[in-house]
Amino acid sequence: MTAVKGLKGVLKIESLTDFPERLSPGTEIYLDGDSEPVRIAEMNWAGRVPSLRLDGVSTREGAAALVGRYLELPARDLPEGSYYWHQLEGLRVVDVAGAEVGELVEVFRAGENEVYRVVGAGSEVLVPALRSVVREIDLAAGRMVIDYDVEELR
Repeated sequence: MTAVKGLKGVLKIESLTDFPERLSPGTEIYLDGDSEPVRIAEMNWAGRVPSLRLDGVSTREGAAALVGRYLELPARDLPEGSYYWHQLEGLRVVDVAGAEVGELVEVFRAGENEVYRVVGAGSEVLVPALRSVVREIDLAAGRMVIDYDVEELR
């Protein structure tokens, strides 16, 4: 949650989900680190920044205490060939010839695309998360194969 909005406990949020329809009134969510869920009382997608109010939070001060916390939903099954970021972090990355590129240490968004930050051999490479570049992901083997001219980027 990024900021307080108004006096009645409403919070501005940055939505990082690919499934925003899951954030609706009545949905139980978790605040990062908490084991007990809280319920979304109100959700507003109008305007540039979405906002919500949680059950039990009705004052600006109560909302301010939550700024900086993440909202979490239980993971849902993804279609074949799709992965959550945490599943990719830590993968060993090699090129199509089998040469070691490094370890995938971070996934982030750059505009509408995802980018993989791969660190290895004293350097780092930013790899676009495109089907034309990522040729194989094998979670069981802990490996990602890419078809990308890594040396040109180092």
